[in-house]
Amino acid sequence: MKINNSVPPEAIELYGAVKAGKKTADTGAAAQSSTSVKVNLSARAREIDEMTRAIGQLPDVRDDKINDVKKSIGNGTYNVNPGDIAGKMLDEIA
Repeated sequence: MKINNSVPPEAIELYGAVKAGKKTADTGAAAQSSTSVKVNLSARAREIDEMTRAIGQLPDVRDDKINDVKKSIGNGTYNVNPGDIAGKMLDEIA
């Protein structure tokens, strides 16, 4: 069996076109990859981006809720409904 170092002419032509930056039907995507890309976002996508950034700036801990629960516990008015807790636990499992 003889193994030679021949390269198909199509591959040489394609390599030359990509290297030269020519846009052909077969190499357009490869040639365009080296240029800058412009992305236009829809108004809805921009709104979602703004909301995501705003949510990211919110604190992880809501001190107002924690203080309300502490006051309720201190006053003896904090009630826990076991049925609600069990229902939410089952909802998480399902």
